[in-house]
Amino acid sequence: MDRETAAEKFYVEDHAVLLALMVKQAESGCGSEGRAAAVRSIERYGKERGMRAAMRCLADGEPLSMGNYILYGEWDDPKGVSKSEAAAFEPNYKTRVTTCGWCEAWKHHGLLNYGRVYCDNVDENLVFGFNPALTLKMDKILSHGDEYCSFDWIGCEFKDAEELSKKRKDLAARVTRDFLYHCGHVLSTFRREICFELGLPKGEKIISQVLLEYKKIFGALKKNILASEAAQNFFPYEKIEYIRSRQVKSF
Repeated sequence: MDRETAAEKFYVEDHAVLLALMVKQAESGCGSEGRAAAVRSIERYGKERGMRAAMRCLADGEPLSMGNYILYGEWDDPKGVSKSEAAAFEPNYKTRVTTCGWCEAWKHHGLLNYGRVYCDNVDENLVFGFNPALTLKMDKILSHGDEYCSFDWIGCEFKDAEELSKKRKDLAARVTRDFLYHCGHVLSTFRREICFELGLPKGEKIISQVLLEYKKIFGALKKNILASEAAQNFFPYEKIEYIRSRQVKSF
């Protein structure tokens, strides 16, 4: 099976379940120490994703602004499993996620308690990885029982939805990555960080339990595809030669 065909099998549910299983197995195996290691893994995962976006942005000669953070984001949701709306365009761009595919997947699989750890820790680290000087404010989160997730993108404004849509469309095909890639990145980051935090024997045991549970839910074929995808290098200097070719001199 070629990679393009394999990638079509992966979407938000895979990503959500994999993340929650990581937290679950880390906590089950090592208690509060394991949960703390999972938190640090999510923080690292977010920063790596943010940094990759920053590198593409800089390669295009663009500043690391909050507006460009949104435009250069690595994923899209063409199937529309999540629903969001603009709450304001100025003086700060604000959005609300009213339906979250991740949250729904966690509820369906009985993993909400573990999944919300991702909500608590990923977004601020995504922004930090893109540019530590930027600030994102969130005061409502669906996985904690709020009616929506609120995002206040400090220092960012768009004229209207049409302007945002056009700018994003122009970049999306080049900057986004499919969910097989993102799932592989989750597995790669957690394996690395959990083994560093808890030691190799405990870390590998946790990862083995995660993959076993993932296999029970999604099947052996997808588990094997995921494991193969995770073998690549995700951090930090993806496409470094491309960036050098665009004569970006500093980060």
